[in-house]
Order: sequence, then C-alpha cells, then structure tokens
Amino acid sequence: MNELEISILTPKDWERYKCVRLESLNDSPDSFGSTFGEEAALSDSEWQSRLDLKSRGLDALPLIAEINGQAVGLAWGVIHAPDREVVHIYQMWVSPASRGKGIAQALLSEIKAWALGSGCNLLALAVTTSNAAAVRLYRSSGFITTGQPTPLRSDSLLMLQPMVMTLHSGE
Repeated sequence: MNELEISILTPKDWERYKCVRLESLNDSPDSFGSTFGEEAALSDSEWQSRLDLKSRGLDALPLIAEINGQAVGLAWGVIHAPDREVVHIYQMWVSPASRGKGIAQALLSEIKAWALGSGCNLLALAVTTSNAAAVRLYRSSGFITTGQPTPLRSDSLLMLQPMVMTLHSGE
C-alpha cells in the first residue's frame, strides 16, 4: 500500500470534502442517515459552512484519508455540548477499493487520540446492523453494543445499532 495520509479538513477543503462525502453516500446508501439526494442538493456555501467549525461553535475533527492525493476515506469525531465527555463518530467511510487495508482503523485511531486529548472518556457511534464488515471492525476495535437498534431513517427497514468504547487516559 502506498503511504496513507490522514489530515483534518478545513473550510478551504470544502470541495474535496463534498466529493468524498457524495461518493460515500452514493457507494453506501444504507450506511448513513442522510441520503445522496439530500446532500447533492446542498449549495456550495452550505458545504463550506460544514467545515467552518468555529463559526458553527462545533467541537469536531473532520478527517480525510488519502493515498497519493486520492481520497479513500472519511470520518468525523464530534463533541456535542453539554455532554463534553463523549466523542460521537459520524460519516465513517472507506472506498471499496481501499477496504481491508487498515484505513478505517487509522481513522478511528486519530479520533480516539483526539478524544483522549480532549478529556473525553467515551466514543459513540451507530452502525447499520446489516453491515457485517463495519460491525466486525468496531467490535475488534473495542466497541460494544448498547441500547436497542433504531431505524436508519423514518422510511427504512434497516436498523442502526448504537455502540460505545470506553476510553482510559492510559491507553
């Protein structure tokens, strides 16, 4: 594998973010609460705004994974006030050609390090129960199921399973 580079998306990266996010929604429509149609309809200023964390008052870590300048993965870590002890993971995706190469694990590691550095003690996410590969990834990374599955979207038969990982500063 060529060298993997993971970087933080900033407002100037909005076009790269838009491209990889839409690619993820097109590739894996059953993995996200949002749809390709909903996000493809967003204006350029809305895409720019998503990455303007300061103006949104958002404590987040939007990450992009690239190999040779080609986007191959995406993930966000977000701390929602007032519960500043939990980092929620959203938009986790790796391109089909790059799956199984440790990219998702590298994205999770970056978010975990950020969470620990932010004084958080829990990572939380929700995974589509039918996505066996993602469920295996999260379980092998130390996540456990919590709570009851809920529908992916109001009109969907697919279910999301909440999962959490407890963090310890010594990890």
